Amino acid sequence: MDTKVSVERDVNELYAEFKNKVYGLAFSFIKDRHLAEDLSHEILVKCYYSHQRFNGECSLHAWVSRIARNHCIDFLRKANRRKVLLHEDMEPMCNDMVECTPESEVLTLYEQEELISKLQQLPSKYKEVLTLYYFKDLSLKEIQTQLDIKVSTIKTRLFRAKRLLREMY
Repeated sequence: MDTKVSVERDVNELYAEFKNKVYGLAFSFIKDRHLAEDLSHEILVKCYYSHQRFNGECSLHAWVSRIARNHCIDFLRKANRRKVLLHEDMEPMCNDMVECTPESEVLTLYEQEELISKLQQLPSKYKEVLTLYYFKDLSLKEIQTQLDIKVSTIKTRLFRAKRLLREMY
């Protein structure tokens, strides 16, 4: 019974000590508060279950940070999280609802028109990569081939284009 109490204490101490640090790191990768909370919890659970592998070659903080960083990178690499799915904004939201009211349809159409309008205001180099990536669903490699620019340039343009759209809203 003493072992169970000490293990629970260790888990609580680990959680209390690292929860804010892990959350901050996850948020820096994901940029979504709720998703970062979920990921930070997953990371701390992962740390707990793999604590036997901690060999003391580095500090506990560095070890947890490395696990957190790798977990976030793995999450971002997953195919289902690869895209922010901007094109979902183009589809009527009432498809998933039980009731689709005329008001919701008008609002959805207005939001679609607003998004298209804001896309048109972007510089052509940003509009081009957004269109190819989100609306034509091309991979980064396919865009690289089509535009004859580096993948890193495409990623930068996508990031900047999304930031400009966020600022417009």
